[in-house]
Formats: sequence, structure tokens, C-alpha cells
Amino acid sequence: MKTLTLTAIGAALLLPLSVQAEDLKIGYINKMGDHPWFVAEVAGAAEAAREGGAEFVSQDVQFNADLTITTLDTMIGDGVDGIAIVVPDRALGPVVAARAAEAGVPLIAVDDDIQTENGDPVPYVGLNAFAIGENVGKELADFYKAAGWDKSSVGIVSIEDRKADTCMQRNGGAEKALLENSDLTEDQIVRAAYDNTMVNSIDVMTTTLTANPQYDHWIFYACNDDGVLGAARAMENSGYPADAGIGIGIDGSRSCDAFGNGRESAFKGTMWLNSANHGRDAVKLLLAAIQDGEELPQATYSDPEFITLDNFGDYSDRLCS
Repeated sequence: MKTLTLTAIGAALLLPLSVQAEDLKIGYINKMGDHPWFVAEVAGAAEAAREGGAEFVSQDVQFNADLTITTLDTMIGDGVDGIAIVVPDRALGPVVAARAAEAGVPLIAVDDDIQTENGDPVPYVGLNAFAIGENVGKELADFYKAAGWDKSSVGIVSIEDRKADTCMQRNGGAEKALLENSDLTEDQIVRAAYDNTMVNSIDVMTTTLTANPQYDHWIFYACNDDGVLGAARAMENSGYPADAGIGIGIDGSRSCDAFGNGRESAFKGTMWLNSANHGRDAVKLLLAAIQDGEELPQATYSDPEFITLDNFGDYSDRLCS
């Protein structure tokens, strides 16, 4: 029987294992697989796995925390070599991180950042939530100045998914930049909780409009396109003209709905992030870590592109196919 000296063992641990791509399997867990954002994201991940010669498996957990953990355990049991995950609730982070670490499976969080039980960040691919919110706020301020509205006629709606920290960071960035770049003040803000869906955004915005008849004009923001387009449709349904509202979304997933008919609305723009790149980057990083021993970076951010009705034609082929 062969024995290894401590020196030999140490040397072996320092050398990256040579793993053939065709022997690899990457698992991808996402929280809302029927949403355009995640459809594109998973497609990008699958493409990267295919290009890398690795097997790819994915599971939509539809915001179900129990299914998330079950799926994670199943993927680990089935022998995946790396996992990318979009958690339905950031509170799952410590459990997810612990199970992956116990199994020795590299883990990357996508879209929503998570932490270990000790508070250490799990490697993350996505957006800088607060910074992209600031981009939204600056554009809102520019639209507001161009509109020439009297300050006293303006209500601001922060459409908030309070369960998701990344959503609240986006709203926080938008609020900060909007107030810093205009004469608007915090006491004009109405905070409306919603569940991250367009249908609910229509409901909460309609309620907000009814409860605040003192305002003729509205500025609004949310953590995604659904929240903003829902608010714009609520304004339209309530009889407001398109030039009475200014909303800017994040993610670009509803830009075809908003701009495809060529008609002006209160949905003035969106910060498009190509979610396919998120999935693609996550898988590429996992493959590099598994095959080449590269350390997973703590954070990999995507930069947004601002889409409006005016430049939508430059993006329609990519977003509406």
C-alpha cells in the first residue's frame, strides 16, 4: 500500500485538478423561470455550459423556499460539480452556502447576493443594486427638469418589494439620486409595498393615485420593469395622460411591452441589463474554478444600457425575438 508524506500531500493540494469538461455537470437554480429575465438568464447559462462542453441542468423553484433547498440537495446528490443560484429569499443564504460547502461544490449567487452563516459574502454575479438605482434617479431628475412641472404638483412613488434586499437597494439609490439632482423632497414620497409582479403594481399604484388627488404629476420607480410598467398602466387606466408620469424601470424585460407599439406612456425608460450575461458569466466562472483552480471573484457586476422609446429600435431585435 502506498503512503504519502505530509510534504507530498501538501504539494498535491496546491495543484489544480485537471478535469475534463465532458465530465462536468453544472446546476442552475432560479426563482422565477417563466419571467423573461430568467428565461434569458438560464439560456445564457446553458449556452456557456454547452460551449464549455459541460452538462447543464436547471430548475425553476417559483419563489418556493422549501423547493429551493430540496432542489439544491437533489443536484448535489446527482453529482453536480458547481451550482449557480438565484435565491427566492436571501435568508436562505446561510443554509445554501453551508450545504454547498459541506458537499465541496463551488457556489455562485446570481442576481441576489447572499452570505454564509458567518456573514461572509458568497461569490456573486449580477448588478450593483444601489448604483443602478442611482442611474435611475439621475435619469428621473433629468426627465423631471425637462417636463417643467411645478414642484408642488408632483408626487413620488417608491414601489417597494420589501422582502428583497436588492430591490430595496435599487429603490434607495433611485431616491438618493433623484432628490440630490432635483428640487423634490422626501416628504413628497409615497411608499407603496408590492409583491414584485406587474398585476400587484397596478393595484398599489391605483390605490396611491386615489389616495393622493392633490398631485397632478407622478414620478415612480421600482426594482424591476414590472413594477414601473404596472404603475404606468395604472396611470393610464385612471385617465392620466402619458406626459403626466415619469417612470424608469430596471432590467429591460418589459421594454417590448412598453415601447413595441411606438406609443408614448409614463414608462419613459429602463436600465437594461442583459440577464443572459449573468447566467453566462456565472457558468464560465464555475468552470474556470473547477477546471483550472481559479478563485471565484467576490463580485462580478454588469453595466446597464438606458433604453427609451427613442432608441428602442436599436434593441428590439435582441429583446423582442
